[in-house]
Amino acid sequence: MDDKSPGGWGVFAGLMLIMTGTFNAVEGIASLTAPTRLFVGEEKMLILDYDRWGWVLIAWGVLLVIGGGALLAGATWARVFGVTLALLNAVGHLTLIGTQPWLSILVIAINIGVIWGLTAGWPANRAPAQSAPA
Repeated sequence: MDDKSPGGWGVFAGLMLIMTGTFNAVEGIASLTAPTRLFVGEEKMLILDYDRWGWVLIAWGVLLVIGGGALLAGATWARVFGVTLALLNAVGHLTLIGTQPWLSILVIAINIGVIWGLTAGWPANRAPAQSAPA
């Protein structure tokens, strides 16, 4: 493995971002195709109708998959991007806990693992290289 390749926690975080991105995309597709499966009695979920909410979830899922792929590819910016995505995804699923409690709890737990893996679980020798003073 070269210096840019993520170690154990980096691989875990990347794969979990891809998995939660897939969960979000599936939720979005479900919102578009079968909104009654979301178990919400009103025409709108939060501030958007089901179609718009579905497209937002699909787009968000794609962003998470891109972040996970970038982590697995060893992109230096992907750590901060991954932590930000995981934090926002956890907060987003906290707001959806009334509609899909078990899925939301699962996704929040996975996001906590991603944040752990990208912060406390990242080995010091895998930190981005610093440029030497001239």
